[in-house]
Amino acid sequence: MLNFVKTHGSATIKSFEMSKSRFIIWLLTIVTCTKGTQAARPARFESTDTALQSVYRWARDMAMSYVHDGSDPVGPWYEAALPGRDAFCMRDLSHQVIGAAILGLDTENANMLGKVAANISESKDWCSYWEIDRLDRPAPCDYGNDKEFWYNLPANFDVVRACYDVYSWTADTRYLTSPVFMQFYERTVHDYADRWALTPDSIMSRRRFMNTPEPFDRRNGFHTCRGLPSYAENFSGITVAIDLLGALRRGYETYAAVATHNEKKSEADFAIQRAEAYRDIIENVWWDDTNRRYNTYYTQNSEFHRGEGVPYLLLAKAIDLPERVRYAVEDVLSRGWNVENLSAFPAFLYRLGYGEGARQIFVSLPQDKRADYPEVSFGIIEGLFCGVMGIVPSASEMSVATCYRGDAASQSSAIDVPMLGGSVTVRHYGHDKTVFTNHTPHTLVWRPSFLGDDTALYKGKKRLPASVSADIAGNRLVTAEVEVAPGKTATVSRTDR
Repeated sequence: MLNFVKTHGSATIKSFEMSKSRFIIWLLTIVTCTKGTQAARPARFESTDTALQSVYRWARDMAMSYVHDGSDPVGPWYEAALPGRDAFCMRDLSHQVIGAAILGLDTENANMLGKVAANISESKDWCSYWEIDRLDRPAPCDYGNDKEFWYNLPANFDVVRACYDVYSWTADTRYLTSPVFMQFYERTVHDYADRWALTPDSIMSRRRFMNTPEPFDRRNGFHTCRGLPSYAENFSGITVAIDLLGALRRGYETYAAVATHNEKKSEADFAIQRAEAYRDIIENVWWDDTNRRYNTYYTQNSEFHRGEGVPYLLLAKAIDLPERVRYAVEDVLSRGWNVENLSAFPAFLYRLGYGEGARQIFVSLPQDKRADYPEVSFGIIEGLFCGVMGIVPSASEMSVATCYRGDAASQSSAIDVPMLGGSVTVRHYGHDKTVFTNHTPHTLVWRPSFLGDDTALYKGKKRLPASVSADIAGNRLVTAEVEVAPGKTATVSRTDR
Protein backbone atom coordinates (compact mmCIF):
# COMPACT_ATOMS: atom_id res chain seq x y z
CA MET A 1 0.00 0.00 0.00
CA LEU A 2 1.24 3.49 -0.80
CA ASN A 3 0.63 6.17 1.78
CA PHE A 4 2.55 9.29 2.74
CA VAL A 5 2.04 12.63 4.42
CA LYS A 6 4.16 15.65 3.47
CA THR A 7 3.95 19.11 5.02
CA HIS A 8 5.14 22.34 3.40
CA GLY A 9 4.25 25.58 5.16
CA SER A 10 0.52 25.54 5.78
CA ALA A 11 -0.19 22.96 3.08
CA THR A 12 -0.43 19.29 3.97
CA ILE A 13 -0.51 16.77 1.15
CA LYS A 14 -1.92 13.37 1.99
CA SER A 15 -2.17 10.67 -0.62
CA PHE A 16 -5.10 8.39 -1.05
CA GLU A 17 -4.22 4.78 -0.35
CA MET A 18 -3.57 2.78 -3.46
CA SER A 19 -5.16 -0.64 -3.66
CA LYS A 20 -2.84 -3.63 -3.51
CA SER A 21 -3.92 -4.87 -6.95
CA ARG A 22 -3.34 -1.46 -8.52
CA PHE A 23 0.08 -1.22 -6.84
CA ILE A 24 1.05 -4.61 -8.25
CA ILE A 25 -0.02 -3.50 -11.75
CA TRP A 26 2.15 -0.39 -11.35
CA LEU A 27 5.19 -2.45 -10.28
CA LEU A 28 4.75 -4.85 -13.19
CA THR A 29 4.49 -1.91 -15.56
CA ILE A 30 7.74 -0.38 -14.31
CA VAL A 31 9.60 -3.68 -14.48
CA THR A 32 8.30 -5.25 -17.67
CA CYS A 33 6.92 -2.54 -19.92
CA THR A 34 9.43 -2.23 -22.78
CA LYS A 35 6.97 -2.10 -25.64
CA GLY A 36 7.86 -0.27 -28.87
CA THR A 37 10.81 2.08 -29.16
CA GLN A 38 10.17 3.86 -25.88
CA ALA A 39 10.22 1.95 -22.59
CA ALA A 40 7.60 3.08 -20.10
CA ARG A 41 10.12 4.78 -17.85
CA PRO A 42 8.62 7.88 -16.25
CA ALA A 43 10.52 11.13 -16.35
CA ARG A 44 11.78 12.13 -12.91
CA PHE A 45 11.07 15.39 -11.11
CA GLU A 46 13.28 16.56 -8.25
CA SER A 47 12.84 19.82 -6.37
CA THR A 48 13.83 21.61 -3.20
CA ASP A 49 10.19 22.67 -3.12
CA THR A 50 9.01 19.77 -0.98
CA ALA A 51 5.32 20.35 -1.66
CA LEU A 52 5.79 20.00 -5.42
CA GLN A 53 8.09 17.02 -4.88
CA SER A 54 5.37 15.26 -2.89
CA VAL A 55 2.70 16.10 -5.45
CA TYR A 56 4.91 14.62 -8.19
CA ARG A 57 5.44 11.35 -6.31
CA TRP A 58 1.74 11.00 -5.64
CA ALA A 59 0.79 11.77 -9.25
CA ARG A 60 3.46 9.51 -10.76
CA ASP A 61 2.44 6.54 -8.62
CA MET A 62 -1.26 7.09 -9.17
CA ALA A 63 -0.92 7.58 -12.95
CA MET A 64 1.31 4.55 -13.39
CA SER A 65 -1.17 2.44 -11.42
CA TYR A 66 -3.62 2.99 -14.27
CA VAL A 67 -1.25 1.53 -16.88
CA HIS A 68 -2.07 -2.03 -17.93
CA ASP A 69 0.50 -4.59 -19.01
CA GLY A 70 -0.59 -5.01 -22.64
CA SER A 71 -2.18 -8.43 -22.20
CA ASP A 72 -5.78 -7.20 -22.57
CA PRO A 73 -7.48 -7.65 -25.98
CA VAL A 74 -7.36 -3.88 -26.56
CA GLY A 75 -3.54 -3.96 -26.40
CA PRO A 76 -1.28 -1.50 -24.53
CA TRP A 77 -3.45 1.02 -22.72
CA TYR A 78 -4.04 3.08 -19.60
CA GLU A 79 -7.29 4.09 -17.96
CA ALA A 80 -8.82 7.37 -19.13
CA ALA A 81 -12.41 7.26 -17.90
CA LEU A 82 -14.33 7.02 -14.66
CA PRO A 83 -12.51 4.72 -12.21
CA GLY A 84 -13.77 1.18 -12.45
CA ARG A 85 -14.86 1.47 -16.09
CA ASP A 86 -11.76 -0.39 -17.36
CA ALA A 87 -11.91 1.88 -20.39
CA PHE A 88 -10.68 5.04 -22.07
CA CYS A 89 -12.98 7.71 -23.46
CA MET A 90 -12.14 10.22 -26.18
CA ARG A 91 -12.32 13.31 -23.98
CA ASP A 92 -10.18 12.03 -21.11
CA LEU A 93 -7.66 10.42 -23.44
CA SER A 94 -7.23 13.70 -25.32
CA HIS A 95 -6.49 15.46 -22.03
CA GLN A 96 -4.10 12.79 -20.68
CA VAL A 97 -1.81 12.13 -23.65
CA ILE A 98 0.92 14.65 -22.76
CA GLY A 99 1.10 13.48 -19.17
CA ALA A 100 1.31 9.95 -20.60
CA ALA A 101 4.12 10.94 -22.99
CA ILE A 102 6.09 12.37 -20.06
CA LEU A 103 5.62 9.04 -18.30
CA GLY A 104 7.05 7.19 -21.31
CA LEU A 105 3.72 5.79 -22.51
CA ASP A 106 4.17 6.43 -26.22
CA THR A 107 3.15 2.91 -27.21
CA GLU A 108 -0.05 3.21 -25.20
CA ASN A 109 -0.82 6.63 -26.68
CA ALA A 110 -0.34 5.39 -30.25
CA ASN A 111 -2.47 2.31 -29.68
CA MET A 112 -5.33 4.13 -27.94
CA LEU A 113 -5.46 7.10 -30.31
CA GLY A 114 -5.21 4.63 -33.19
CA LYS A 115 -8.20 2.67 -31.86
CA VAL A 116 -10.26 5.85 -31.73
CA ALA A 117 -9.19 6.90 -35.22
CA ALA A 118 -9.82 3.49 -36.76
CA ASN A 119 -13.41 3.31 -35.52
CA ILE A 120 -14.76 6.41 -37.25
CA SER A 121 -17.55 5.33 -39.61
CA GLU A 122 -20.41 6.64 -41.73
CA SER A 123 -22.87 4.31 -39.99
CA LYS A 124 -22.20 6.30 -36.82
CA ASP A 125 -22.47 9.61 -38.73
CA TRP A 126 -18.65 9.89 -38.69
CA CYS A 127 -18.40 9.48 -34.93
CA SER A 128 -15.97 6.98 -33.43
CA TYR A 129 -16.57 5.06 -30.21
CA TRP A 130 -16.87 7.50 -27.32
CA GLU A 131 -15.45 4.94 -24.92
CA ILE A 132 -13.47 1.74 -25.60
CA ASP A 133 -12.95 -0.89 -22.93
CA ARG A 134 -10.15 -3.34 -22.22
CA LEU A 135 -11.93 -6.02 -24.28
CA ASP A 136 -11.44 -3.84 -27.40
CA ARG A 137 -15.13 -3.06 -27.78
CA PRO A 138 -17.29 0.04 -27.39
CA ALA A 139 -18.03 0.23 -23.67
CA PRO A 140 -21.57 -1.17 -23.20
CA CYS A 141 -22.48 1.62 -20.76
CA ASP A 142 -22.13 4.12 -23.63
CA TYR A 143 -23.05 2.08 -26.70
CA GLY A 144 -25.98 -0.01 -27.84
CA ASN A 145 -25.51 -0.06 -31.60
CA ASP A 146 -24.39 2.32 -34.34
CA LYS A 147 -27.65 4.27 -34.10
CA GLU A 148 -27.91 4.34 -30.31
CA PHE A 149 -24.93 5.53 -28.30
CA TRP A 150 -23.56 8.37 -26.18
CA TYR A 151 -21.38 10.97 -27.93
CA ASN A 152 -20.04 14.47 -27.21
CA LEU A 153 -19.38 16.40 -30.43
CA PRO A 154 -16.18 18.24 -29.39
CA ALA A 155 -14.45 14.85 -29.15
CA ASN A 156 -13.40 14.34 -32.78
CA PHE A 157 -11.66 17.70 -32.95
CA ASP A 158 -10.16 17.21 -29.50
CA VAL A 159 -8.59 13.97 -30.71
CA VAL A 160 -7.21 15.73 -33.80
CA ARG A 161 -5.54 18.26 -31.49
CA ALA A 162 -4.25 15.55 -29.15
CA CYS A 163 -2.69 13.54 -31.97
CA TYR A 164 -0.73 16.56 -33.19
CA ASP A 165 0.30 17.43 -29.63
CA VAL A 166 1.73 13.91 -29.24
CA TYR A 167 3.58 14.30 -32.56
CA SER A 168 5.03 17.61 -31.34
CA TRP A 169 6.26 15.86 -28.22
CA THR A 170 7.56 12.63 -29.74
CA ALA A 171 8.39 13.42 -33.41
CA ASP A 172 6.47 10.23 -34.30
CA THR A 173 5.40 10.94 -37.89
CA ARG A 174 2.77 8.20 -37.84
CA TYR A 175 0.43 10.87 -36.49
CA LEU A 176 0.98 12.88 -39.70
CA THR A 177 1.14 10.17 -42.35
CA SER A 178 -0.61 6.98 -41.19
CA PRO A 179 -3.67 6.21 -43.36
CA VAL A 180 -5.68 5.47 -40.21
CA PHE A 181 -5.00 8.86 -38.70
CA MET A 182 -5.28 10.72 -42.00
CA GLN A 183 -8.70 9.22 -42.69
CA PHE A 184 -9.85 10.26 -39.21
CA TYR A 185 -8.64 13.84 -39.71
CA GLU A 186 -10.10 14.20 -43.20
CA ARG A 187 -13.46 12.63 -42.32
CA THR A 188 -13.65 14.83 -39.23
CA VAL A 189 -12.94 18.20 -40.88
CA HIS A 190 -15.19 17.47 -43.86
CA ASP A 191 -17.87 14.78 -43.39
CA TYR A 192 -18.33 14.97 -39.61
CA ALA A 193 -18.57 18.77 -39.62
CA ASP A 194 -21.13 18.67 -42.44
CA ARG A 195 -23.20 15.82 -40.99
CA TRP A 196 -23.59 17.52 -37.62
CA ALA A 197 -24.07 21.08 -38.98
CA LEU A 198 -20.86 22.34 -37.39
CA THR A 199 -19.70 24.47 -40.32
CA PRO A 200 -19.29 28.21 -39.63
CA ASP A 201 -22.35 29.12 -41.71
CA SER A 202 -24.65 26.60 -40.00
CA ILE A 203 -23.43 26.12 -36.42
CA MET A 204 -25.45 28.93 -34.83
CA SER A 205 -28.70 27.70 -36.42
CA ARG A 206 -28.21 23.95 -35.97
CA ARG A 207 -30.91 21.84 -34.32
CA ARG A 208 -30.58 20.34 -30.86
CA PHE A 209 -31.26 16.78 -32.00
CA MET A 210 -29.69 15.61 -35.26
CA ASN A 211 -29.11 12.27 -37.00
CA THR A 212 -31.48 10.63 -34.55
CA PRO A 213 -32.62 7.00 -34.59
CA GLU A 214 -36.11 6.21 -35.89
CA PRO A 215 -38.37 6.20 -34.03
CA PHE A 216 -36.82 8.86 -31.81
CA ASP A 217 -37.43 8.34 -28.08
CA ARG A 218 -36.79 11.34 -25.84
CA ARG A 219 -36.72 9.04 -22.82
CA ASN A 220 -33.79 7.09 -24.24
CA GLY A 221 -30.41 8.59 -23.33
CA PHE A 222 -28.74 6.86 -26.27
CA HIS A 223 -31.10 8.83 -28.51
CA THR A 224 -30.98 12.25 -26.85
CA CYS A 225 -27.24 12.09 -26.09
CA ARG A 226 -26.11 10.85 -29.50
CA GLY A 227 -24.44 14.12 -30.45
CA LEU A 228 -24.23 16.35 -27.36
CA PRO A 229 -22.88 19.72 -28.57
CA SER A 230 -20.63 20.13 -25.50
CA TYR A 231 -18.69 18.24 -22.87
CA ALA A 232 -21.18 19.74 -20.41
CA GLU A 233 -23.95 17.20 -19.88
CA ASN A 234 -26.19 18.81 -17.24
CA PHE A 235 -27.80 21.73 -19.07
CA SER A 236 -30.81 20.98 -21.26
CA GLY A 237 -31.53 22.50 -24.62
CA ILE A 238 -27.96 23.34 -25.71
CA THR A 239 -27.45 23.54 -29.47
CA VAL A 240 -23.92 25.00 -29.39
CA ALA A 241 -21.37 25.48 -26.61
CA ILE A 242 -18.17 27.44 -26.26
CA ASP A 243 -16.05 24.31 -25.74
CA LEU A 244 -17.34 22.94 -29.06
CA LEU A 245 -16.37 26.17 -30.80
CA GLY A 246 -12.97 26.08 -29.12
CA ALA A 247 -12.43 22.48 -30.22
CA LEU A 248 -13.41 23.40 -33.77
CA ARG A 249 -11.04 26.36 -33.95
CA ARG A 250 -8.08 24.43 -32.53
CA GLY A 251 -8.93 21.32 -34.54
CA TYR A 252 -8.86 23.15 -37.86
CA GLU A 253 -5.63 24.94 -36.92
CA THR A 254 -4.16 21.54 -36.16
CA TYR A 255 -5.39 20.04 -39.41
CA ALA A 256 -3.80 22.96 -41.28
CA ALA A 257 -0.44 22.02 -39.73
CA VAL A 258 -0.90 18.37 -40.75
CA ALA A 259 -1.87 19.34 -44.30
CA THR A 260 1.10 21.70 -44.54
CA HIS A 261 3.45 18.91 -43.47
CA ASN A 262 1.99 16.72 -46.21
CA GLU A 263 2.23 19.55 -48.78
CA LYS A 264 -1.54 19.71 -49.28
CA LYS A 265 -1.81 23.45 -49.76
CA SER A 266 -5.49 23.59 -50.68
CA GLU A 267 -6.42 21.59 -47.56
CA ALA A 268 -4.22 23.78 -45.39
CA ASP A 269 -5.79 26.93 -46.81
CA PHE A 270 -9.28 25.51 -46.28
CA ALA A 271 -8.48 24.64 -42.66
CA ILE A 272 -6.93 28.03 -41.90
CA GLN A 273 -10.01 29.80 -43.27
CA ARG A 274 -12.28 27.59 -41.18
CA ALA A 275 -10.24 28.19 -38.03
CA GLU A 276 -10.41 31.95 -38.57
CA ALA A 277 -14.17 31.76 -39.09
CA TYR A 278 -14.62 30.00 -35.73
CA ARG A 279 -12.32 32.54 -34.09
CA ASP A 280 -14.57 35.28 -35.44
CA ILE A 281 -17.66 33.57 -34.00
CA ILE A 282 -16.03 33.12 -30.59
CA GLU A 283 -14.81 36.70 -30.36
CA ASN A 284 -17.64 38.58 -32.05
CA VAL A 285 -20.71 36.50 -31.20
CA TRP A 286 -19.94 34.79 -27.89
CA TRP A 287 -17.93 37.52 -26.14
CA ASP A 288 -20.04 39.50 -23.65
CA ASP A 289 -18.38 42.92 -23.66
CA THR A 290 -20.62 44.31 -20.91
CA ASN A 291 -19.63 41.64 -18.39
CA ARG A 292 -16.17 41.00 -19.93
CA ARG A 293 -16.59 37.27 -20.24
CA TYR A 294 -17.50 34.57 -22.74
CA ASN A 295 -20.97 33.11 -22.87
CA THR A 296 -20.81 29.33 -22.74
CA TYR A 297 -24.14 27.87 -23.94
CA TYR A 298 -26.54 28.73 -26.76
CA THR A 299 -29.93 27.03 -26.58
CA GLN A 300 -32.71 25.98 -28.91
CA ASN A 301 -34.55 29.14 -27.75
CA SER A 302 -31.76 31.28 -29.25
CA GLU A 303 -30.57 32.37 -25.80
CA PHE A 304 -27.08 32.57 -24.32
CA HIS A 305 -26.42 31.08 -20.89
CA ARG A 306 -23.45 30.64 -18.58
CA GLY A 307 -21.95 27.41 -17.31
CA GLU A 308 -18.92 25.25 -18.09
CA GLY A 309 -16.61 25.67 -21.07
CA VAL A 310 -14.25 28.60 -20.48
CA PRO A 311 -11.45 26.40 -19.04
CA TYR A 312 -11.44 24.45 -22.30
CA LEU A 313 -10.71 27.65 -24.25
CA LEU A 314 -7.57 28.09 -22.13
CA LEU A 315 -6.58 24.43 -22.20
CA ALA A 316 -6.86 24.22 -25.99
CA LYS A 317 -5.35 27.68 -26.63
CA ALA A 318 -8.51 28.54 -28.54
CA ILE A 319 -8.43 32.25 -27.60
CA ASP A 320 -5.50 34.59 -28.10
CA LEU A 321 -6.51 38.20 -27.44
CA PRO A 322 -4.38 39.02 -24.33
CA GLU A 323 -6.95 41.12 -22.50
CA ARG A 324 -9.71 38.56 -23.04
CA VAL A 325 -7.43 35.70 -21.99
CA ARG A 326 -6.81 37.59 -18.73
CA TYR A 327 -10.53 38.04 -18.21
CA ALA A 328 -11.06 34.33 -18.95
CA VAL A 329 -8.46 33.39 -16.31
CA GLU A 330 -10.13 35.69 -13.79
CA ASP A 331 -13.45 34.11 -14.71
CA VAL A 332 -12.31 30.53 -14.05
CA LEU A 333 -10.51 31.48 -10.82
CA SER A 334 -13.65 33.15 -9.46
CA ARG A 335 -15.64 29.95 -9.01
CA GLY A 336 -15.35 26.29 -8.04
CA TRP A 337 -14.82 23.46 -10.53
CA ASN A 338 -14.97 19.68 -10.66
CA VAL A 339 -11.77 17.65 -10.97
CA GLU A 340 -12.30 17.06 -14.70
CA ASN A 341 -11.71 20.78 -15.17
CA LEU A 342 -9.25 21.35 -12.33
CA SER A 343 -6.82 18.72 -13.57
CA ALA A 344 -5.94 20.95 -16.54
CA PHE A 345 -5.62 24.20 -14.54
CA PRO A 346 -1.98 23.93 -13.38
CA ALA A 347 -0.60 23.49 -16.91
CA PHE A 348 -2.39 26.46 -18.46
CA LEU A 349 -2.21 28.72 -15.39
CA TYR A 350 1.57 28.34 -15.13
CA ARG A 351 1.93 28.84 -18.89
CA LEU A 352 -0.08 32.06 -18.74
CA GLY A 353 1.84 33.37 -15.72
CA TYR A 354 -0.58 32.68 -12.87
CA GLY A 355 1.75 30.57 -10.76
CA GLU A 356 0.19 31.31 -7.38
CA GLY A 357 -3.23 30.08 -8.46
CA ALA A 358 -1.69 27.04 -10.12
CA ARG A 359 0.29 26.09 -7.02
CA GLN A 360 -2.78 26.25 -4.79
CA ILE A 361 -4.57 23.83 -7.10
CA PHE A 362 -1.53 21.53 -7.26
CA VAL A 363 -1.32 21.01 -3.53
CA SER A 364 -5.09 20.55 -3.14
CA LEU A 365 -5.80 18.10 -5.97
CA PRO A 366 -4.38 14.97 -4.27
CA GLN A 367 -6.74 15.63 -1.35
CA ASP A 368 -9.86 15.99 -3.49
CA LYS A 369 -12.52 13.38 -2.81
CA ARG A 370 -12.30 12.39 -6.49
CA ALA A 371 -8.51 12.39 -6.70
CA ASP A 372 -8.58 8.85 -8.06
CA TYR A 373 -10.05 10.11 -11.33
CA PRO A 374 -7.22 9.25 -13.80
CA GLU A 375 -7.22 12.67 -15.43
CA VAL A 376 -6.11 14.22 -12.13
CA SER A 377 -2.76 12.46 -11.84
CA PHE A 378 -1.97 12.72 -15.55
CA GLY A 379 -2.91 16.41 -15.46
CA ILE A 380 -0.59 17.04 -12.50
CA ILE A 381 2.30 15.41 -14.38
CA GLU A 382 1.68 17.68 -17.37
CA GLY A 383 1.34 20.67 -15.06
CA LEU A 384 4.68 19.98 -13.37
CA PHE A 385 6.76 19.37 -16.47
CA CYS A 386 5.05 21.77 -18.90
CA GLY A 387 3.85 24.30 -16.35
CA VAL A 388 6.35 24.57 -13.49
CA MET A 389 9.35 23.55 -15.62
CA GLY A 390 8.00 25.26 -18.75
CA ILE A 391 9.14 22.47 -21.08
CA VAL A 392 7.55 22.68 -24.54
CA PRO A 393 9.03 20.59 -27.37
CA SER A 394 8.27 21.11 -31.07
CA ALA A 395 9.00 18.24 -33.45
CA SER A 396 8.38 20.39 -36.52
CA GLU A 397 11.19 22.75 -35.42
CA MET A 398 13.28 20.23 -33.45
CA SER A 399 13.24 22.73 -30.60
CA VAL A 400 12.59 22.76 -26.86
CA ALA A 401 11.48 25.82 -24.91
CA THR A 402 12.00 26.07 -21.15
CA CYS A 403 10.98 28.59 -18.48
CA TYR A 404 11.01 28.05 -14.73
CA ARG A 405 7.68 29.06 -13.21
CA GLY A 406 8.43 27.73 -9.75
CA ASP A 407 9.48 29.72 -6.70
CA ALA A 408 12.59 31.83 -7.31
CA ALA A 409 14.27 30.42 -4.21
CA SER A 410 13.84 26.78 -5.29
CA GLN A 411 15.76 24.49 -7.58
CA SER A 412 13.98 21.90 -9.70
CA SER A 413 15.04 19.27 -12.24
CA ALA A 414 13.17 17.34 -14.91
CA ILE A 415 15.35 14.31 -15.56
CA ASP A 416 15.30 12.07 -18.64
CA VAL A 417 12.06 13.49 -20.02
CA PRO A 418 11.10 11.31 -23.04
CA MET A 419 10.72 13.38 -26.21
CA LEU A 420 11.81 13.79 -29.83
CA GLY A 421 13.14 10.26 -30.18
CA GLY A 422 15.21 10.36 -27.00
CA SER A 423 15.09 12.43 -23.83
CA VAL A 424 16.25 15.71 -22.32
CA THR A 425 17.17 16.82 -18.82
CA VAL A 426 16.39 20.34 -17.62
CA ARG A 427 17.75 21.76 -14.35
CA HIS A 428 16.52 25.14 -13.15
CA TYR A 429 18.43 27.04 -10.47
CA GLY A 430 15.72 29.43 -9.41
CA HIS A 431 15.11 32.11 -12.01
CA ASP A 432 18.84 32.69 -12.54
CA LYS A 433 20.25 29.69 -14.41
CA THR A 434 19.11 26.69 -16.46
CA VAL A 435 21.15 23.67 -17.57
CA PHE A 436 19.92 21.67 -20.57
CA THR A 437 21.17 18.23 -21.65
CA ASN A 438 20.21 16.72 -25.02
CA HIS A 439 19.91 12.93 -25.07
CA THR A 440 18.12 12.78 -28.44
CA PRO A 441 19.76 11.87 -31.77
CA HIS A 442 19.07 15.38 -33.09
CA THR A 443 20.67 18.76 -32.71
CA LEU A 444 18.03 20.72 -30.85
CA VAL A 445 17.27 24.42 -30.79
CA TRP A 446 16.95 25.23 -27.10
CA ARG A 447 14.99 28.37 -26.23
CA PRO A 448 15.49 29.17 -22.53
CA SER A 449 13.33 31.93 -21.06
CA PHE A 450 13.74 33.61 -17.68
CA LEU A 451 11.35 35.61 -15.55
CA GLY A 452 12.73 39.00 -14.56
CA ASP A 453 13.59 42.48 -15.74
CA ASP A 454 16.93 41.58 -17.33
CA THR A 455 17.50 42.22 -21.02
CA ALA A 456 20.58 40.00 -21.36
CA LEU A 457 21.37 36.30 -21.07
CA TYR A 458 24.74 34.58 -21.03
CA LYS A 459 26.28 31.28 -22.02
CA GLY A 460 29.36 31.37 -19.86
CA LYS A 461 30.98 34.76 -20.50
CA LYS A 462 29.32 35.11 -23.89
CA ARG A 463 26.35 37.42 -24.08
CA LEU A 464 23.57 35.92 -26.19
CA PRO A 465 21.15 37.73 -28.48
CA ALA A 466 17.93 37.87 -26.51
CA SER A 467 14.34 39.01 -26.96
CA VAL A 468 12.07 40.51 -24.31
CA SER A 469 8.37 39.75 -24.04
CA ALA A 470 5.64 39.37 -21.42
CA ASP A 471 3.20 36.61 -20.56
CA ILE A 472 -0.55 37.09 -20.24
CA ALA A 473 -0.25 37.97 -16.54
CA GLY A 474 2.24 40.73 -17.39
CA ASN A 475 5.37 38.96 -16.16
CA ARG A 476 8.45 40.02 -18.10
CA LEU A 477 10.38 37.29 -19.96
CA VAL A 478 13.80 37.33 -21.63
CA THR A 479 14.53 34.55 -24.14
CA ALA A 480 17.64 33.33 -25.95
CA GLU A 481 18.32 30.59 -28.50
CA VAL A 482 21.09 27.99 -28.32
CA GLU A 483 21.85 24.95 -30.48
CA VAL A 484 22.65 21.84 -28.44
CA ALA A 485 24.15 18.83 -30.22
CA PRO A 486 23.28 15.22 -29.30
CA GLY A 487 24.86 14.20 -26.02
CA LYS A 488 25.84 17.76 -25.12
CA THR A 489 24.94 20.07 -22.23
CA ALA A 490 24.46 23.83 -22.35
CA THR A 491 24.06 26.37 -19.55
CA VAL A 492 22.35 29.75 -19.87
CA SER A 493 22.11 32.27 -17.04
CA ARG A 494 21.13 35.84 -16.30
CA THR A 495 24.70 36.83 -15.43
CA ASP A 496 28.17 36.11 -16.84
CA ARG A 497 29.42 34.74 -13.55
